[in-house]
Amino acid sequence: MKLRTLRVVLAVAPALVAACGGSATDDLARATPSFDSMSMDISDLDAQAPATSTALTIADAADLTAADACHPHLFLRTHEIVDATNEAIWHILRPIGLAGRIAPRRHDRRTGVWERVVDGFAFRYTVDKTGDQSFSAELDVKRAADPDTAFVVVYSATLERDPSIHDGSGNATLDLDALNSVTGDGATGKLVVSFDAEPTSKKVIATMTNLSNNGERPRTGKYVFFKEPGKGGSLKFVDTLALGCAGPGGSSTGTTPVSAVARFVVTASGEIHFRADAGATGGQVAAGDKWEGVTCAQSVDRRHHPSENFWMMKLEDSTGATVQGSSRQSSGVTAAACDAVFGTVPAVDNAATDFDFSTVDFTTDDPLPFPGM
Repeated sequence: MKLRTLRVVLAVAPALVAACGGSATDDLARATPSFDSMSMDISDLDAQAPATSTALTIADAADLTAADACHPHLFLRTHEIVDATNEAIWHILRPIGLAGRIAPRRHDRRTGVWERVVDGFAFRYTVDKTGDQSFSAELDVKRAADPDTAFVVVYSATLERDPSIHDGSGNATLDLDALNSVTGDGATGKLVVSFDAEPTSKKVIATMTNLSNNGERPRTGKYVFFKEPGKGGSLKFVDTLALGCAGPGGSSTGTTPVSAVARFVVTASGEIHFRADAGATGGQVAAGDKWEGVTCAQSVDRRHHPSENFWMMKLEDSTGATVQGSSRQSSGVTAAACDAVFGTVPAVDNAATDFDFSTVDFTTDDPLPFPGM
C-alpha cells in the first residue's frame, strides 16, 4: 500500500467520529480500547502508541552487519518484534478510535454512523451498542462514485469494556485484501487481534495471514503475549522470516518458519530480567539442520527497555553437533548474564542444554508459563 493512502485510511475513521457530546457519544466512546490494553508491553515504553503506523515487518537481511556476516537473525532484538507487532495492532486501533471532529450522520441510543469522503473514497464507520458494556464496530470503504452496495468491510471489531477500571476484552480485524480491492494499492493479507485486559493480567493474541505493506515480504504467524503487572510475562510466536544466512547447504532465498519464546520477570528491586529463545528448521535451512539462538537482557526498572547483555546463535546438524556458532556478552555484566530463574542457558558447542521447543504448543491461545506465574 502506498504510504500516502495508508495514512489517509488510518486517519479517516477517527475523523468520522463526533465530539458532539451527550450520552450516545459517551457510550460509543467506550467501544474504543486503549493502545495500552492491546499492546504487548514488556516495559512501560512499549505501551506508548506509535507516532506513526507504517511498519508491518521486522528487519530482514538488510540489517546484517559485517561482524555478523552469517548470522540468521532469528530475532535482531526482541523489542523490534514487540514494536513491529504493536505497530500492526495500531493499524487496527486507530481506525476504531473515536477521536474525530465532525458530527455523526445519524445516531440513536444503540447505533452511531459516521461518513466522510476523502480523495475520492467514501468511508463509513458504524458502532452498535449491543449490551450495557458490549459494542461492535465496522469501517466500510468504497469509491465515492459507486453505489452504497459497493461498500466493503475493511475493519471490524467486537468489544466488552468497563472504562471505570480501564479494562476490557474483544477482537479486531484488519482486512487489507478488501481494502486493496477498492484502492488498488497492493496491500494484502489480514491481521486479527484479540485482547483481554484486566487489572491483574493482560493477554494479547495477534494472528497474521500473508500480511504485507509497501511490497514487503508477507508475514504469516501467530503471537501470544501474557503479562501480570509487577510479576512478569511471556511471548510465544511462530512467524515466517527471511533468514539473512541459512548456513551450509541452505538457500539464500525464500522464508523459514521460526519459533520463539520470550519470558521476563520483575525483580523485588523493580528490574526487568528477560530471556528469549528461538529456533528455525525447514524452509531455507538444509534438511535436518537447526538454527538455535538465545538472548538475555536486563533493565534498571520497568520504565526502560531491557538492554541485551548476552546472545548466542548456532547451527546444528541432525546429530546435534554444532556446525557453526558464536556468542557475545557485554563486558559490563558478570558470567551470570542470563538470570538462572529461566533455566540453563544453551551452550554454543553442544546440544545437551538446548531449549526444547517441542514442549510448547504454538497453535493454542494458552500463554507460555513464566517463572512465578
